[in-house]
Amino acid sequence: MSETKRRARYTLEFKLEAVRLVKGGQVAAVTAKILGIPKQTLENWVRLDGKGQLKGAGDKP
Repeated sequence: MSETKRRARYTLEFKLEAVRLVKGGQVAAVTAKILGIPKQTLENWVRLDGKGQLKGAGDKP
């Protein structure tokens, strides 16, 4: 049987702190591992932040 996985939800504050670390010179892969998130997710947040489109878990589109 396949297990259903729930998507993780992160607050805007968490995302902004993660992005700040990467923009401050931390390696994305290391930062993602420390925070327990996929590297691609963190890279997406950095990209969205650069466009001004980063939103938190409770934000409406």
